[in-house]
Amino acid sequence: MFRISSILTCAALVLSLGAALSGPAAAQDQSVTVNIPFNFSANDRNVPAGKYRISLQAPRYLLFVDTQSTRKQYLMLVQPTWEQNSKGRGHLIFRRYGDSNYLYQVWMPGQGEGRQFARSRTEQETLRELKSSSLAHVQLPTGPAQH
Repeated sequence: MFRISSILTCAALVLSLGAALSGPAAAQDQSVTVNIPFNFSANDRNVPAGKYRISLQAPRYLLFVDTQSTRKQYLMLVQPTWEQNSKGRGHLIFRRYGDSNYLYQVWMPGQGEGRQFARSRTEQETLRELKSSSLAHVQLPTGPAQH
C-alpha cells in the first residue's frame, strides 16, 4: 500500500512540476555547469561523481543533468534558505560522514537565496552511526552553463 501511495505521490509531483515549468518560472531558469569530484546522495538518490549542469526549475526543484556520459537527469526537491551567502558566489555544500557525501545546499552565482536539502532517511541513519561530520564545498563557475 505504501509503495502505491509513493508512486501516486510521485506522479502528482511530476504533473504539478510540468504545470509550473510551463509558466513564468521556466523563463527564470538559471543554470551552471560544475564538476563534482565524488559520489554523493540527495533526496535518497545516489549520484555518481561527474560533470553536471545544475538549474533551478521552480522555487522548489533543482535539475541535475549529467553532461559527460549518460545524460541522466536528477530532479530534486529542495527548500529555499536565506542563510548568509556573503560573497554572492555560487557553491555547493555537502555534509560528509566518513566516505559518504550528502548534498546539503546549492547557492547559484549572484543569488542571495540558496536551496537546501532535507536530511534523507539514509543520511539520518549514517549520522546516528558515525556521530561526526564535516562540510565539503564545491565552487560553481560564475558564468552561464556550457552545453
